[in-house]
Amino acid sequence: MGTVALRVFIYSVLPLIMAVGHLGLDKGSRSRERKLEVFLLYLLGVGVAGSGIGGFFGHIFISDSVAESVGWPTGSPFQLEVGFANLAIGILGIVAMGRRDGFREATVIAVTVFGVGATFVHISDIIQTGNLAPGNTIQNVGNLLKPALLIGLLAASRRAERSPASEAHAPSFDTWRRARIQAAGLITGSVAAGFSVGFATDQPVIGTLVGTLLGAGLATFVIARSMRQPQAAASDHHSGGNRAGG
Repeated sequence: MGTVALRVFIYSVLPLIMAVGHLGLDKGSRSRERKLEVFLLYLLGVGVAGSGIGGFFGHIFISDSVAESVGWPTGSPFQLEVGFANLAIGILGIVAMGRRDGFREATVIAVTVFGVGATFVHISDIIQTGNLAPGNTIQNVGNLLKPALLIGLLAASRRAERSPASEAHAPSFDTWRRARIQAAGLITGSVAAGFSVGFATDQPVIGTLVGTLLGAGLATFVIARSMRQPQAAASDHHSGGNRAGG
C-alpha cells in the first residue's frame, strides 16, 4: 500500500473501524446519542486532530517528500503555510473532542473548506497538466470522504439531541464522555506516532499496525476501568446500607 493511500485509510476509514470496535466492547455506549458520540470522537480525534498535526509535520519537516508525492516542485515556501494551516485544523480537532457546542460545527466547516478547496486545486492541476501522482489523485478521496462523514454524523447527533427523550444534556452524559474522550485521544496519539515512526523507518504499514494495536489496548483498559467504577461505587453504597441497617 502506498503512503498516500495509507494516509487516506488511516485518517478517513480507520476512525470508523475503531468506533465500531469500541462500540462492540463498550457496554455503556448503547443509546443512539452515545453511539454517534463515539463515532464523532474518533473522527475528530484520528481523522481531524491526527491528520492535521501529521500534515503539519509532513509539510514542515519532510516537505520535499510531500511535494514529490503530489508531483509538484520541491522547495516552495508555500508548504510552510500549508503546514501551519494543517496544525490549526489539528488543534481544532483536539478542542472539538471536548466540546459539544457550536465549536464542533466550526471545526467541521474548517475541515470541509480545506478539503474541498484542496480537491479543487488538485483536479484543476490534473486537467491542466495531466499530473496523476498519488498525492494529486488518491488524496482527494480523503479530502472529500472525511468532511462528508463529519457533516452526516454531526447532523445526526444534533437531531438526536433535540429528541425529548435525549440524554445528551444530562450530567451523566458528560460523565460518560470523559473516559471515551480519553480513549479516543490515546488511540489518536498512538496511531499518529506509529505512522510517523513507520514512515521514518520505511515501514509505515507495520508502524501504523503497531500503533493501532497499542492504542486499542490502552483504550480498552480505560473503558474497562470506567465501567468498573460505577459498579464499585454501587457495591460500596450497598455495603454501607447493610451496616447501617445492622
